[in-house]
Amino acid sequence: MSDPMTRRMTSPRAITLLLLATGLIYAAQVHISTALAEPEPLSYASVQQDGDQVLADDPSGSGRVVEVIGNLDSAADIAVVVPGMGQNRDNFRHSYFGEGAVPYLNGQALYDELRRQEPDRDVAVVVWLGYEPPQIGDPLVATSVRARQGAKALVRFRQQVLPPETRITLVCHSYGTTVCGMAAREPGIAADVVALASPGMGVDDAGEIHARVWATRASDDWIRFVPSFQVHELGLGRGDPMKPDFGARTFSPGEISGHQNYFRPGSASLRTTARIVLGTAPLR
Repeated sequence: MSDPMTRRMTSPRAITLLLLATGLIYAAQVHISTALAEPEPLSYASVQQDGDQVLADDPSGSGRVVEVIGNLDSAADIAVVVPGMGQNRDNFRHSYFGEGAVPYLNGQALYDELRRQEPDRDVAVVVWLGYEPPQIGDPLVATSVRARQGAKALVRFRQQVLPPETRITLVCHSYGTTVCGMAAREPGIAADVVALASPGMGVDDAGEIHARVWATRASDDWIRFVPSFQVHELGLGRGDPMKPDFGARTFSPGEISGHQNYFRPGSASLRTTARIVLGTAPLR
């Protein structure tokens, strides 16, 4: 006669759960293996749309869009906004989850704040969804697969499309901070990298990034529960940019809460981010 533990482990319910877990693990492995095949590099060409400059609009996959607010050619400072998980071509301009989840509106909010602080300064904001972030429920969100692909694409964009002598700040949110951290390991990509609500920047510490690193996170942002680790493609970096030993310059987000409100007009988070882009934030 089998013991109670054996009976429980061999019950139809236990076997069903085991088969389900095995199937999910297998599906995740297949999904990740498929995702390792990188999408074709974006083709950049300037097209005017609603008064803005669209540099790329690719509907394949979850979609990739790159749009400019302001004038790239004459700007003294350029901010490149890099969105994170769940962003795609369908919600690039509109989302049922509120304005904070809309990449274009976040870019517009930053541009408006830059102009408010320095009305006579020529600035531009690029909303760069030039990669395919993991979508909601995607197993890839716990891996650096898409971030590595995005970093490679972002380096190419900086080197081949943006004006070579212009001061660049990467303003990155959530999974986008992993993209930016990995991209800025390459010298000359940016003067500053701003990590908003980072789950990890794909590096161990700021010393691996060839730029000043700034970071902020709301006290109740759920992203704080994401563990810092990296084992091959699994994980988003062993360092938390909000911890002192990472070496980032941290700043207060002010009164904002949650994960999606870092670009909220009038917020301390947006004001400080704009100062970093303009080079007027105190280097303490």
